[in-house]
Amino acid sequence: MKLPYINPIRMQRKQIGTFMGLDRRIITQENAFADMENISLEDYPVMGVRKPRGEIIKTLSKPNGLFWKNGLAYVDGTSFYYKDAKKGDVSNTEKNMVGMGAYILIFPDKKYFNTHTGEFGTMEKTWTQGAQATFTPTYAASVYTKISCTGIGKNFNEKDGVTISGCTNAAFNGTFIIEGKTNDSITVISTLEKQFTQASGLKLTRTIPDMDFIVENENRLWGCSNAKHEVYASKLGDPMNFNVFEGISTDSYAATIGSDGNFTGAASGQGYVVFFKEDKIHKVQGNKPSNIQITSQEAMGVKEGCADSLCSINGTLYYVAPEGVCAYTGGVPYLISELLGNKVSSGMAGTFKGNYYLFAGEILVYSPERRIWTREESMDVKFLAGGEGELYIIDSENRLFTLEGNRTEKIFWYLESGD
Repeated sequence: MKLPYINPIRMQRKQIGTFMGLDRRIITQENAFADMENISLEDYPVMGVRKPRGEIIKTLSKPNGLFWKNGLAYVDGTSFYYKDAKKGDVSNTEKNMVGMGAYILIFPDKKYFNTHTGEFGTMEKTWTQGAQATFTPTYAASVYTKISCTGIGKNFNEKDGVTISGCTNAAFNGTFIIEGKTNDSITVISTLEKQFTQASGLKLTRTIPDMDFIVENENRLWGCSNAKHEVYASKLGDPMNFNVFEGISTDSYAATIGSDGNFTGAASGQGYVVFFKEDKIHKVQGNKPSNIQITSQEAMGVKEGCADSLCSINGTLYYVAPEGVCAYTGGVPYLISELLGNKVSSGMAGTFKGNYYLFAGEILVYSPERRIWTREESMDVKFLAGGEGELYIIDSENRLFTLEGNRTEKIFWYLESGD
């Protein structure tokens, strides 16, 4: 019997000089892999294995927030901790914490912690009349009115913007600036012909607007409200005051945004603030109310629920958009997740060693320098915070640890090539 002729199989050997990371597209490039586990670019251009995770610092009962400001801060249940010491009580909800100066500002509770003095308190202040109040005209330099009543000035500061309500003289119901104060008096600019008294009903408040996303920029606190379609900025250097309008450069600021849809995130960098919607970007530029300009563009914005994916590296903002992972430098955002098949639909992110770490049920790492993605491992994360070259993590088991360390763990790795 004559056997059929079979052509010999030619063997080819090809040397790959540069590792191109993860490529989940239908056709994977030959110097990349369709899947991988625990792979790192630290030894680039060759591939390497990631370092072990850091030792577990502690396990929390109910983590509600994580932040770094000259030390690690976190919320466990209703307790706020700084450098592992309890500093105050908050509500049992997830927190958005922002740093400004020495302050850690805690939202939605509107509380603060001063990392320098150790003071913990409430950003909003209220005083309710409990004794007779006296309104007295005074004529020092300009027309002022002094309001005297037990405790009226105790919890407020000079130059606070406050709202007076419940006054029998309607001219004093509104927003005023405290020009001077003692524990038992405040002085405001207002015309008054003669003294009068009031027995009860007077109320004094310093309020903070309800904001969905908050950031610090140029020594002001900025935020936005979906309920009111507004953006806000605090008084210069004072995160406790959003109602100071004296017509000067240090004033607070507020503006209505007319575009449709909810805000989905906010970020600061390069001297300006950016408020995102899913399909729009609102850029706020200027350093005082008189020169603030808000420009808007139709563009790939932050996906709903992905505000924590916003991360700035060397002047570029990275975030998860409905279309995939984007990079934004102030112009038109562009996709950087083509090699992932643009299938990233959620996640939060942090920066470590100059790379963008995206936690989306798995740890995906993007190198801006090399424009390469790698994959480390599957991990569900609740909170992230970066500080002093570390990236702190609270995982789904409520464990707090650093991204890299010397933990004893078996690190395996594999690579799977594409077709």
